[in-house]
Amino acid sequence: MAKIFKHRTDVAFFDYKDFKTLQRYVNMYGQIESRKKTGLTESQQRRLSIAIKRARHVALLAFVSNN
Repeated sequence: MAKIFKHRTDVAFFDYKDFKTLQRYVNMYGQIESRKKTGLTESQQRRLSIAIKRARHVALLAFVSNN
């Protein structure tokens, strides 16, 4: 299982309005990628999931993929 980012990511803040960045953490089925794939810490992963869920509610990201 390959990580999305090979080196450590220093993301201080995930903004729900920055949907281009959040799309990198969502797979082709619309699911949030696991910590093993993203390489984030626990607190970063929690902030990421909150940002993705907020972006979904504001309709910046889709809940499900259209594939």
